[in-house]
Amino acid sequence: MRQQVNLYLPEFQVKKDPISSLLVSQVVGGIVLTMFVITIFDVYSRWNLNNELVGLRAVLAEETRKVDQLDDQLRRRAQNMDLTNRLQRAEARLTASRSIRDFLSETQLGNIGGFSEYLKDISRASLDGLSVQNFEIFNGGRGVKIGGRVLDSALVPRFVNNIEVGQSELRRQRFSSQISREGPDARVFSFELSNQGE
Repeated sequence: MRQQVNLYLPEFQVKKDPISSLLVSQVVGGIVLTMFVITIFDVYSRWNLNNELVGLRAVLAEETRKVDQLDDQLRRRAQNMDLTNRLQRAEARLTASRSIRDFLSETQLGNIGGFSEYLKDISRASLDGLSVQNFEIFNGGRGVKIGGRVLDSALVPRFVNNIEVGQSELRRQRFSSQISREGPDARVFSFELSNQGE
């Protein structure tokens, strides 16, 4: 037996939920709320960016002012080449003076006052019967040799005593003497005085 089923009958049709006004209002409310949140976030971001832009513009203005000041200073310095040249010459003189000072402090120059006082003391110390024939001054005045002839060998120690009361640095020297007769019958002696500075 066959039976016919009518699927178009209301009891067999799929029931559809009617779109209610509550559902529509919830969907529209959600969309509006999402758009409001996005708008608030956008306004806040723009406000922060504007504040940041204002701060950066202030920093840029300050840095520009500083750069302008530096440019002015550089221009003034570049224009004053005479001052720059004088400064370079003064620095060169200072460097040269320091080099000379360092050289002089490291170099032992000996007697820098000269030896004229030595010669004066030798001439003041001379005695009758004694003649100075040669003398040497070396090592900056630290080494001295005096040679000559004398009629009596006792005059040599007196000559050395006279040198020791002189004005020059010779008075501080300690001399050793060599006295010799020029021949077995000679009445004249040769002498040589030398200090320890050799």
